[in-house]
Amino acid sequence: MNLMLMTEAEAREGLRPDDARARHLLRTLTAHIGTTVHIGVRNGRRGIATILTIEPKLTFGIRWENAVQQRLPLDILVGLPRPQSARKILHDLASLGAHRIIFFKPAKGDPAYATSSLWSTDEWKELLDKGVEQACSTLIPEVVHVPSLAEALALSSNAGIRVALDPYEADGPLGSQPARAGATHAAIAIGPERGWDATERAALKSSGWVLRHLGDRVLRVEAACLIGGGMLLAQLGAWRPHRPIV
Repeated sequence: MNLMLMTEAEAREGLRPDDARARHLLRTLTAHIGTTVHIGVRNGRRGIATILTIEPKLTFGIRWENAVQQRLPLDILVGLPRPQSARKILHDLASLGAHRIIFFKPAKGDPAYATSSLWSTDEWKELLDKGVEQACSTLIPEVVHVPSLAEALALSSNAGIRVALDPYEADGPLGSQPARAGATHAAIAIGPERGWDATERAALKSSGWVLRHLGDRVLRVEAACLIGGGMLLAQLGAWRPHRPIV
């Protein structure tokens, strides 16, 4: 954890000593009065917080950054994978900085995946939090569930780069795809573990998506999400250099 998320009220009023974040600071990091830590408000500003008191609450003096980080212009469309893969995707794409993660029910998917406790509890939200904390960010990706690939494609129809990964019927490697003039947003679609079916490939092509590959190896869904998303951000020129919080 490179940053600790909290609400505006918590930043202002402090944390109770029995709060899990306070315990982590005091017991794991052996923080004390005068220790500085990176904090941030969800989808808001980051700051450098100095511990002022420990009892009755852990309170902070905070120097806030002048402006909120910019979101990265990337949508990731993913055929709903098994829960253990979805956990990695949520954490790692939150760290990467994806703007939106769209899970769709694929033709070759397992309907049982949608009933996992990952989705019926707040576990998926906690994974997003951990991902952005790892990245020293506050920007939580939007997560959307839709019942079909067609609905997922419609949500990203305005993206200037629209690519689907397919190791079997791709027209070339990822990176060789054209971009609309002045493209500022990208979307990448990754199929389920068992791949696209013929109707899904037809839907992708008829909607203007191009098929590309990541070489002659078949990757796990979570690896394809991270590598493919990073390559599209590079093509857009969306990467920004690291800047200190204050």
